[in-house]
Amino acid sequence: MFDLKLTKNGDLELTDTGDITTTESVCQAVRIRLLWFFDEWRLGPDMGFKYFEYVFVKNPSYSMIRHLIREAILDVDEVTSVGDIDISVNSKTREATIEVEFSTDEDTFREEVNIEWQTTD
Repeated sequence: MFDLKLTKNGDLELTDTGDITTTESVCQAVRIRLLWFFDEWRLGPDMGFKYFEYVFVKNPSYSMIRHLIREAILDVDEVTSVGDIDISVNSKTREATIEVEFSTDEDTFREEVNIEWQTTD
């Protein structure tokens, strides 16, 4: 599946001439899946990860979070298995770092995603 290629910051990646590019990157698909907050997209309010319900809470269940992350990654086309999942959560600042290892039929990848929730004043 082709998608618009994004930088690590989530901006559109542009060529030197200012053109957008496409990608078939399974790593980008996994990053998008993990960065997408539940109810964030008005056309798919039931999509996204439930960070406020499971991660940014007083006593998060890390086994539940790992299970939900595993399920979210396995929903990405081409991903066949999920290995290690490391999670670091700061509930006070509503920040989390998720490191995941996952495989396709062709290769194994390791991605790190930083989740930050910042309110607008």
